[in-house]
Amino acid sequence: MKRLRIFFLGAALACTMQVFSQEIDTIQTVVVEQDQEAELAYNQGITYLNNKQYADAIASFNLALQYNPQFIRAYINLGAAHTYAGSLRNAVLAYNQALAIDSTLGQVYYSRGLLYYSQQIYEQAVRDFLQAADKRYRTPELYYYLGVSYFFTEQYQPAIDAFTRAIAFNPKYAFAFNDRGSARMMIKDYKGAIADYQMAVNIMPQFAAAFDNLGKAYFESGDFESAIKNYDLAIKWKSDFYIAFNNRGEAKFAAGKIGEAFADFQRAIQLHPNYAFAYNNIGILYAGQNRHTEAITMYEKALEINPELGIAHYNKGASYELLRKFDKACLEWVQARDKGIPVPASYVTGCN
Repeated sequence: MKRLRIFFLGAALACTMQVFSQEIDTIQTVVVEQDQEAELAYNQGITYLNNKQYADAIASFNLALQYNPQFIRAYINLGAAHTYAGSLRNAVLAYNQALAIDSTLGQVYYSRGLLYYSQQIYEQAVRDFLQAADKRYRTPELYYYLGVSYFFTEQYQPAIDAFTRAIAFNPKYAFAFNDRGSARMMIKDYKGAIADYQMAVNIMPQFAAAFDNLGKAYFESGDFESAIKNYDLAIKWKSDFYIAFNNRGEAKFAAGKIGEAFADFQRAIQLHPNYAFAYNNIGILYAGQNRHTEAITMYEKALEINPELGIAHYNKGASYELLRKFDKACLEWVQARDKGIPVPASYVTGCN
């Protein structure tokens, strides 16, 4: 009999990804005779933009640019109007035109970086945010989004440095503290992560995601009771927080509170019926009670929701092994391995 390890699934850390907004220049120009048509069209565009009439704003800015193709502010606000209208490709083109005229516009690099960020093109977002900073456009938001972009490209120390810059600009920036904590978690600096998450909830006492992250940091530190207390607070401030219920269930299992863990996993599923992690975790509880047929049913449900969930294949294989269905166990472990789960070679040797 192999020495088997089964795997719980806790939810990933919350990098809060604060919602961004494009900056617009809402000041109308003074109409002078030389550029009268361009400035009149531009001013009308600003009025439309302020009134959220984005199609009309786009038409007015384009008209202004027909009269004056070098009208940088028209390009900038055209980019903003396209962004709010959901046409991100056209917004990028407008910002490109502005930068072609004047490459020193840090605000425009920042705005274009936000567009790449919103499309999860994080490498390009990093380049634009760094260009913006180099052009002396430096705000807490710039460094915050730079930090998040580094985080999602798995550059955790640069992310920490960027969040630290954001906090230096704004010492009450709860989102930056939370996300710096998540970056520290990724390099296993649990003490630093706990301090950052604690600062986030001190600033925003109802910050449910930060309490959930704080619970995860305590869990990884081996302090399961503190983890549970912080998951309690996450749920207190967000009663439908199914991720926190799942994570609290994992902590309660680790603390030996099996019945309470089962109730938390069930509650997570009630709140989010397609939450594969919780089905996997209920399967583990069944397996721990030698109810392997029921455990396999839970793993299959998890895989029905998320066929790429390699851990569920691994755990399913463990239950088949304990039911002495060795061929089925081997095949499940092959699928787990193919989905990136480390599986000992001896588990998958000679599968039929």
